[in-house]
Amino acid sequence: MAPHVLLKGIPIVKPFFLVGAASLLAACQMTPMQPAAYYSPPAAIEATPPAAPAPNPAPMSPPIAQPAPEPEMSLPTSASDPCGASSLQGFVGSVAPQPFPAPGPVRVYADGDPITMDNNPSRVNVVVDRENRQRVVAISCG
Repeated sequence: MAPHVLLKGIPIVKPFFLVGAASLLAACQMTPMQPAAYYSPPAAIEATPPAAPAPNPAPMSPPIAQPAPEPEMSLPTSASDPCGASSLQGFVGSVAPQPFPAPGPVRVYADGDPITMDNNPSRVNVVVDRENRQRVVAISCG
């Protein structure tokens, strides 16, 4: 027998389609829900006695003197060594301290890492080994 059996000239699929379309249209006729109120007042507010006044706060003590900040470290520089890299050469071969003790900007990278090509004479460049990125290999300015 054919999948579309005719029922007085109307295939059986059409009545199912018509019922589905009618139910979808009926769903469109529903009334929209009203949004809930954002605030609903409490049902009953009980009378509470007024709170006792707060006691006077204790007198404030004078501020504690803070230690003066350490003076900024400066390294001996020269025209050929504007960032003081020559005085930091003692770190070559050792583990790089965190943070690196230099007064100005410091760039730490491994040989072969992508770095910017800008030249900042006051910046200390610290090159570390590629394997564990801790041992200092070279220190220079730029």
